[in-house]
Amino acid sequence: MVEVKNQLKLLPQLILTPQLKLILKVMQLNTLELREYLLQEIQSNPFLEVEFNDLTESPYSSRNEKKDISLAEELDWDQLLSAPKGLSFLPEEPEEENLTFEGRIRAEETLKDHLLWQLGFIELSSEEKEIALYILGNLDEKGYLTLSIEEVARDLGIDKEKVEKVRAHLMKLDPVGVCATNLKECLLAQLEVLGYTKGDLVYQLVEKHIEEIPSGVEALSQKYGYPVDEVKKSLEIIKNLEPYPARNFHMPKEIYFEPDLRFYKEEGEWKVEVLKDKNPKVYYSPLYYSYLKNKKLFSATKAKEFLKDKFKIAENLLKALDSRYSTLYKVGSAILRVQREFFEKGVSYLKPLTLRDLAAETELHESTISRVISHKYVETPLGIYPLKFFFTTGYQSETGESLSARAIKNYIKEIIAQENTQKPYSDSEIAKILQEKYGIKIARRTVTKYREELNIPSLRERKK
Repeated sequence: MVEVKNQLKLLPQLILTPQLKLILKVMQLNTLELREYLLQEIQSNPFLEVEFNDLTESPYSSRNEKKDISLAEELDWDQLLSAPKGLSFLPEEPEEENLTFEGRIRAEETLKDHLLWQLGFIELSSEEKEIALYILGNLDEKGYLTLSIEEVARDLGIDKEKVEKVRAHLMKLDPVGVCATNLKECLLAQLEVLGYTKGDLVYQLVEKHIEEIPSGVEALSQKYGYPVDEVKKSLEIIKNLEPYPARNFHMPKEIYFEPDLRFYKEEGEWKVEVLKDKNPKVYYSPLYYSYLKNKKLFSATKAKEFLKDKFKIAENLLKALDSRYSTLYKVGSAILRVQREFFEKGVSYLKPLTLRDLAAETELHESTISRVISHKYVETPLGIYPLKFFFTTGYQSETGESLSARAIKNYIKEIIAQENTQKPYSDSEIAKILQEKYGIKIARRTVTKYREELNIPSLRERKK
């Protein structure tokens, strides 16, 4: 018989206080999100006053009564976040869904994403999946395969029958006809899905006379002896087919944003500025604070408790803002120290940088840095960049120099820009040039991956 009994157990636990939750929330907001959040808080909290850059100051505000609060002296929240492994955590209270600025705008699905999602429902071997991914990586904006079957088979070192088998699966996915090498294949795939076979006139017209279809019903009927009515019906069916399977898949919409930081050079020295002026200035309301301290005004306990709660929320918000700006400045300064050569010499001098590297540089936890750089942008003399742009993996050249993935992409772009358009370089040749000229040893597949990320066409499309 099982014995049931109570047992006490001591376990270290991390409890997120309301103040810490607010700090984490404010930390990951970008400039536009923060502005919206502050305006909402000001409307519901009498202890908060706001000053806009284009409006006059509140009559109750006083510059000398605005308090500079340093959170570091009161709470080492960063140390709390870096709890050691093995600790048990109390379940957090459910929070409102965190909709970031970018998250509010739904990016349109790309053709490749749509096809990859469907691939998950098809049973393929690991080799067949590799073939499918290679084919999907070589589609043009219309949805056609830019390589011949022989080229795909040669690049992957396999039989072309295996390529055709996988491509046959892909052509039946939505949109039907994708991965075809020409218009005829595309239309025939759509007819087969609709249930037409080689015995049907519409199938024969596409397979044998596709170039003559524009000549019209009478010409086709007289030349090949097909009944006029059947030719007319067949042409109506063909007219409703889709010649460009990728027509309904577009590039994502543009997103508007405002930078949170600015990197600039002044008197030969690089500096960092946190762009606070884009947000309204928030501070304590001395009028309501005096009401709270006046015991004669409030005999009702509930009213005073309400004001105390609102005052505590206002206090925590100001501390969270102070922490956000100071941490953002610290992270921005560290990024600038590491990537200074990028701003002076170009992309080729972008250094490899990870969250762990910056955590060691700033003595902040990786989770803190992740929140700080999320959805935030920096204004520089070279343009506006997301902070995540400066975080990239890297390689070491044969001379021991560290090179970021973006720097290698820049070299690939330069190599292709200087190639002979009548005899462009293959990905294997580009990999060889990278090793011989720059001492960078990377695989051909890596070159292919970087070339696709740069939206540079394949060898066949570049050849003129």
